[in-house]
Amino acid sequence: MGRYTHRTETIPDTEWEAVHLAYEADDPADSTSIAFAPGQGSNLFSFVVGGVEYMFGLGNMGGQTRIVGSPILYPTPNRVRDATFTFDGRVFTFEPNQGTRFLHGLVRGAPWEVGEPVVGPDGISVETWIRFVPGTPWYERFPIENTLSLVYRVTPHMVRMDFTVTNDDAQYRLPFGLAIHPFFAIHGPRESVTIEVPATHWMEAEDLMPSGRLVAMPDGPADIRKPTSLAGLNLDDVFYGLERARPQVIRYESLGKALTLTADDLFTHTVVFTPPERPFFCVENQSCSTDAHNLYAQGLQDVAHLSILEPGETLSASILFGVSDL
Repeated sequence: MGRYTHRTETIPDTEWEAVHLAYEADDPADSTSIAFAPGQGSNLFSFVVGGVEYMFGLGNMGGQTRIVGSPILYPTPNRVRDATFTFDGRVFTFEPNQGTRFLHGLVRGAPWEVGEPVVGPDGISVETWIRFVPGTPWYERFPIENTLSLVYRVTPHMVRMDFTVTNDDAQYRLPFGLAIHPFFAIHGPRESVTIEVPATHWMEAEDLMPSGRLVAMPDGPADIRKPTSLAGLNLDDVFYGLERARPQVIRYESLGKALTLTADDLFTHTVVFTPPERPFFCVENQSCSTDAHNLYAQGLQDVAHLSILEPGETLSASILFGVSDL
């Protein structure tokens, strides 16, 4: 019989605390652990199964340690054109951080609160959350009171992420998108790693900004509905038409393992980022398109897939990473 454990420690060369959750198995091949940093956006920077690290978690940038891992993108996943959008007659303006655009939301580097780990019959879990309330810098940029909660749960070979968004505002509707941005490690030769993304369409884009036009997968930059090697693949693109019944799969031939990304039907979009010659790649479940708020304002509601909560409403959805044998 294995056992569940947890601990909190400081990440070396930083002042950031990391929360570790683990299943310690009698057979080391079944041991599973995660680590995330509440003070850095509750970024999941480690997912280890059977002694293999699947995340590209910590990097050295300019002599300083940086968490790469899996940032959480909310309420504006990916890019916002001209760093602004309008919703319900209100103009929301952000500080550009990629040319004239705003990239990757408001919570990815923010300090989140965290509860106490809980061991139960279905694994070990812990809740972490961030609140948009007056007096916080994220509320000043997105002045709608709301709460984003995330429960990380570890079981053998798996980590589950249960997200809940609550509109706490008494007056305003809450328009949002939610995404993860996991950087995955490459094991073995690049050509031995394949990705399978069973989307229905590629989103036409100019300078990485979707136009709103959907293109059939065979006519896009890469038809990755079938396992496709990373070798020669150079994407930074949005894909549409995902559903839980057809999860995305990463296969590591050198390990004899598959990493399956199972996301609830809320996550209709994904961004695939495969920079050549880099030691990582990204397969990013998103609940909406890049620039969803502006696409929605243009009347492209289905393609944007923007989530909207009335005051007092709540929405929940999950993403699961699971490792299995090929």
